[in-house]
Amino acid sequence: MKTFMKLACALLALCTTLLCLAACGAPTGKAAYDTSLTGEGVGIRVAKVKELVDSMSVEDFEPSDQKSDYVLIKVKDYGDIVIALRRDIAPITVENFKSLVSKNFYNGTIFHRVIEDFMIQGGGYYMFNGAMEEKPAEEIKGEFTSNGVVNNLTHVRGVISMARVGGMNDSASSQFFIVHETNDSTRSLNGDYATF
Repeated sequence: MKTFMKLACALLALCTTLLCLAACGAPTGKAAYDTSLTGEGVGIRVAKVKELVDSMSVEDFEPSDQKSDYVLIKVKDYGDIVIALRRDIAPITVENFKSLVSKNFYNGTIFHRVIEDFMIQGGGYYMFNGAMEEKPAEEIKGEFTSNGVVNNLTHVRGVISMARVGGMNDSASSQFFIVHETNDSTRSLNGDYATF
């Protein structure tokens, strides 16, 4: 992860168009995508809890194990990210995420936004004929404090949260972001985005 982040940070200095809000539902255009910065070909599968070990390959995971609250994100040319989902904090969000995973919705999607000292965002776009194409999904209720839902999970390094359109509390659908640095920018998201 550190090697990936160092490479992404170095390249981001050349890509000022990427410096926009993590929560925007749509990227700012083709400039927001760069294969050298992203994990093109991301596939997500639900993992069995007992199989969460470093030596396992993606073939060891079942795509629709609805009893597990762990998810494996397999990133092309990078490696695996394992995420523990917090159904106790954001049940609607977790159920939506796991439903999309079980339907293979995320297979082939990309991390279309990578921001230095902030987060990586994906889950809503794929590449088609050299251009980013949106992959729409149904919108869900935003499970965060300013939307009337108690959610005290904060935006610290390693936390996953739902992206949404600014000003539209219930506009989250499939896009998510993973915080990779804890700072004032990430803390400013607390209470306004559904961490899960």
